[in-house]
Amino acid sequence: MRSRPKLASPSSSRTAGTTAVASPSSSTTSRIRRTSAVADDLPQASRSASANTARSKRKADDAPSALAPSVKRKRPAPVPKEDELRSRAERLTEKEKSLKEREKEVKKREQDVTKKRNALQRKEAELDAQLWELKSRRDRLAEQRREAEQQSKEVAARARTVAAKERMLDKRVERENLSSRAGELTEPEWALAHLEEHYTCSLCYEVMACPYSLSPGLCGHSFCSLCALKWCFALVHRGCGYWHDSLECPLCRAELPYTSDHTPRSVFSFPFTPNRIADSAIKALVDIVKSAKLRPGSSASAAEIDLPEKLVPWCEGGALYQDWLHRDRRGRVEMTMLANDWATLQADDFIAFKDRLGV
Repeated sequence: MRSRPKLASPSSSRTAGTTAVASPSSSTTSRIRRTSAVADDLPQASRSASANTARSKRKADDAPSALAPSVKRKRPAPVPKEDELRSRAERLTEKEKSLKEREKEVKKREQDVTKKRNALQRKEAELDAQLWELKSRRDRLAEQRREAEQQSKEVAARARTVAAKERMLDKRVERENLSSRAGELTEPEWALAHLEEHYTCSLCYEVMACPYSLSPGLCGHSFCSLCALKWCFALVHRGCGYWHDSLECPLCRAELPYTSDHTPRSVFSFPFTPNRIADSAIKALVDIVKSAKLRPGSSASAAEIDLPEKLVPWCEGGALYQDWLHRDRRGRVEMTMLANDWATLQADDFIAFKDRLGV
């Protein structure tokens, strides 16, 4: 910044004016000299002004310091040297490298963990699939077991039927052999053959005594009244006194009406029905067989000679006749008692009836 020229003092200006007025040539010369003197004095004046300004600033700074107490100033931190900076840079570089290596290890571990998690998920899915397959196999096996049990029941029933038919065929063959040897059968022999062929109980394989049918609307097979009662009450559970499942016919497996534990129960739930036609036919045939007597003039010791061997137990006082008569009478009494009290029988009554039958 250019400093302005220093102005002349009033005295010098007045002197200059007088000299200028005195002589014009000398005024011109004096003006030139003054101008050169001013030009020579400008640098010196600027230097003196800056020196004065510096001194005044130092005085102003020293004045409060002289008044105020002395304060210790902190030394500025030493400027790190180039070696220290280089060592710090190397340490930072090493730390950065170690951090990068750790980051790589962490990423690698994350990848391993992800792989293991995926493998565990696959194994879990495989185990779920195997569990579902095992459950389905178990269900199929249970279904096959039920079917096998049902088939075994059917096979057993068919086996019993076949065995009964075989016995009937054997008896028929035996009768035919007898007829071929002795000619025509007598009336008692025919009656006994008819009883054994058409009225044999499928449970005891004896001539039916007081025959009853099982729920004619669903089944209709007939058995001895005592045989039907023993078969029915053998399935009564002693713990509760009732049947846990519905009864099924021993021959055709037809389901009979379920016996409710609520009383009074309907009389239509009674599972037995008297077969009166068969009962009348059996009584008539038994009377014919029982009517067989010894020939005139023969003794009791010759009964085996005078009568066929099969007719002897069925004669009056014979073992088979007495057994049939006992089964007939007891079956009628038990069945009549059960039918009359069926609507009001309780669990204890069923258990007592079961014990009385001996099943």
